[in-house]
Amino acid sequence: MSRDFPDWIDPDKAAAAGREFSGTVPLARLARLEGMIADPGDAEIGFHVAFDHDEQRQVRVDVSVSGQVPLRCQRTLKVFEQPVESRSTVGIVASDQAADSLPDDYEPLLCEDSKVELVRLIGEEVLLGLPLVPIDPASPGVEEEAPKSDTHRPFEGLAEDLRKNRHANRDKNRDEEN
Repeated sequence: MSRDFPDWIDPDKAAAAGREFSGTVPLARLARLEGMIADPGDAEIGFHVAFDHDEQRQVRVDVSVSGQVPLRCQRTLKVFEQPVESRSTVGIVASDQAADSLPDDYEPLLCEDSKVELVRLIGEEVLLGLPLVPIDPASPGVEEEAPKSDTHRPFEGLAEDLRKNRHANRDKNRDEEN
């Protein structure tokens, strides 16, 4: 684990100084991924976080992550390594109203107390890079057409039997009338 970054940071001060942090963090430390990934063991994810101000003096954070994340395939239920490469621009805001004024390409992050946990930013970015339904690309595909099987049809001959009985009853009624 690269430990060249603080746990918490003041986003305004970091943006004013143009601070950048990069390194690796253990997947087990990313609380948002708990229950979504297979046992992380000692796996780590690489990250780069850069604070800055945009043209409107809004705190902007460029977050990128890359690495392998262990997921459970929903087709085979086996664990596989999912490559993750994701990058987002996050706008740090103090209220929901301020979030509405962010540019469309910014992801809003509500920060009311002027503190941001860097691990939270990294975890959110990893989450954005994961597939909705994890399926191992090496798993066997689902067949296009289901194989045809002999289906038991217990009433298949019933229609024919009913027709025969109707004809027999008609013939019997005619004979009785004559």
